[in-house]
Amino acid sequence: RILAALNEAGVPVWLTTESTLGQSFSVVIPGVDEVRAKSSIAEALAPELALGDLRIEPVLSPVSLVTLVGEHMGAQPNVAGKFLNAIGAAGIAVRAVAQGASARSISCVVDADQTATAVRTVHGAFNLAHTQLSVLLVGKGVVGGSLLKQIERQNLTLGREHDVEVKLVGIASSKGALFDADGLPPPEAIAQLDKALTAGKAAKDAGSMLKKLSQLPNPVLVDCSAAAGMEKIYRKAFEHGINVVSANKQPLALPTAERAALLNEARKHFRAYHYETTVGAALPVIETLKNLVRTGDHVITIEGAFSGTLGFLCDRLVQGDALSAAVRQAKELGYTEPHPRDDLSGLDVARKAVILARELGLQVELGDVALEPFVPAEHLREDDPEKFLQSLARLDATVAARVAASKAHGKLPRYLARITPGAAGAKVTVGPVEVDAAHPAASLRGSEAFVAFHTERYREYPLVVRGAGAGGAVTAAGVLADILRLAQNIQGRR
Repeated sequence: RILAALNEAGVPVWLTTESTLGQSFSVVIPGVDEVRAKSSIAEALAPELALGDLRIEPVLSPVSLVTLVGEHMGAQPNVAGKFLNAIGAAGIAVRAVAQGASARSISCVVDADQTATAVRTVHGAFNLAHTQLSVLLVGKGVVGGSLLKQIERQNLTLGREHDVEVKLVGIASSKGALFDADGLPPPEAIAQLDKALTAGKAAKDAGSMLKKLSQLPNPVLVDCSAAAGMEKIYRKAFEHGINVVSANKQPLALPTAERAALLNEARKHFRAYHYETTVGAALPVIETLKNLVRTGDHVITIEGAFSGTLGFLCDRLVQGDALSAAVRQAKELGYTEPHPRDDLSGLDVARKAVILARELGLQVELGDVALEPFVPAEHLREDDPEKFLQSLARLDATVAARVAASKAHGKLPRYLARITPGAAGAKVTVGPVEVDAAHPAASLRGSEAFVAFHTERYREYPLVVRGAGAGGAVTAAGVLADILRLAQNIQGRR
């Protein structure tokens, strides 16, 4: 009766659905015909409406009908599941579904403003287009700049060999943001942002771009900054259906309750939060630890030189360089944080230790870490980076004498972190130590970092992860690897 009434009124019906329990019947019609359709249905169902047995409710307006068409769809397994999963994984709500009797098509209804995203997502899911990752980059420093170069260099290969396209659609700094849904050329993105900032045409910040980002295929917020407070933007990103890849340690070193709330927000919205590069740059430290825990191994102790920057300084001091010269060289090479004080304070290493301890399930706060800085705390009060570098010259003679004394006793200076779980609570220490030639840290060179996992399975010979632990190119490579993990996960759902 409903369809007959609409036909008589000249209202085209694009899709019909009925609930399995027969409690509702829905039709999708052109928005311009809404009033006429409601009137004709009301006339056809007047007796039932008068008794209150039925209600006519315009549910959504406007919407779009997205249809997948293909020959022999019914003979292929999981076509409908793949179709709907792809749309749902993009954060798009499916309002109604219908399968054609011929098994040549399946249709769903989505909100009209999600039409383009839905179409691109379905194209990607069925290999009708590259898997596109739409990236909004936060941070245009050493790591961010290196990441842009790597995206530009690798995109052709990724498209040809892996059917993946990493598309830069936005870039943001602490001063503002630039966004273009059609894409920004990675080599020119920083210059374009600076130009927009100078002209007063930049957006306020990355957070103001999230709504636009969420409407693009497979949106990813990439944080290559060291900024505080980014957890607020992460939460907004998750709410908008955006995945997050981060090299920023600060959100993971928040008080336990705040960190847990952030991770729960990602799970609540079925979004990914990858942060492998927060410990060990591109080294697979966090993933290795996760695999040990997942497979039931018991961790006895974790020990390591978590900072490639401080490892570089230790190596240069052993080679005879003055402290002030070694720190300046590390900064010029892009190994240090924007303010080298953040490295020499040991706080960066302490954050990494807390991140690893929490991956073990330990209840550890940043304030629980027994932290001794690389240099005495009274030398860490200068806020200006250049003045701070100059002030280190006052420590050159003292540090050189200490290193010489260590070498005379057959030992080498290193800066290590140690995490020891225990029934009475975890113990986490971070600070300078002297190691003998047999210690795994003794053979470290340059900016190498290492982590040794002493576990029940690796009791006699610890599992060691070792390699370059600092530098913009190395960290950026780890960030890009995390971005590509997202692409693999998306392709794995096909």
